[in-house]
Amino acid sequence: MKYSAATPMICSLLLMLLSLPAIGQDYVLTTRGDSLTGKVRALHFGPDKKVQITSADKEKTSLSLFQVREFSSDGDIYHPIRGEKGYVFMKLLQPGYLSLYAFQIENQARFDGLLLKKADGDIMVVPNLGFKKYVSQFLEDCPDVVSRIDEGELNKRNLTELVNAYNQCIQGRTVNRDEIIAEKEQQNAMIDAWTSLEQKVRSMEFGEKTNALEMIAEIKKKLDRKETIPNFLVEALRNSLKDTGLTPDLEQALGQLN
Repeated sequence: MKYSAATPMICSLLLMLLSLPAIGQDYVLTTRGDSLTGKVRALHFGPDKKVQITSADKEKTSLSLFQVREFSSDGDIYHPIRGEKGYVFMKLLQPGYLSLYAFQIENQARFDGLLLKKADGDIMVVPNLGFKKYVSQFLEDCPDVVSRIDEGELNKRNLTELVNAYNQCIQGRTVNRDEIIAEKEQQNAMIDAWTSLEQKVRSMEFGEKTNALEMIAEIKKKLDRKETIPNFLVEALRNSLKDTGLTPDLEQALGQLN
């Protein structure tokens, strides 16, 4: 058998392809980088949104929303997305720098809500009223697309074409989007860690709960504004949580600040 320098590369590629879930197969990709296959069932309702995956040997594994990076169920792909009322699982309808998602409107089982999400983290729920005004503002960095929206050529009835037009506009720009995206993703990761801690604090009862929630909210505001977190605020929060068992979660959130 002939052997060349390309052989290891080909073998690595084959191993990577073999490790991917089969087309049409349910799977879960975790935030730790694990890939799980089996029958996936999402629990979209209630305060603790989860994904349950049943393996071929009937073993069930439940993962919280913040442990999941992506999952596929019955051919549809879902991501945890921060909407107007916190994080929920949303169905990916169209991927790209600008992605189109569907979500469940409150107290409804159908995925009738629509959301636009840029790769830098900016989101906008597609409005029923004022579509031209609000979508034009959201996509203002592409004047040609905005012009087509204002003229009625691109509207809510042809969102797929609108998303494609915006993505083509962005692709043709010379701005270094990778740095912008990386910075925004880092900021989102920091806020996600503090949101997870906040939810755990809310689920518990202890004397300093109110103070702890107020301090976490203040830290999240400062992160959103890219402001420095003062040491006295961190130490005060440490003291509030020292007897709750949440110190590891706090240190994990603090680790995202480095």
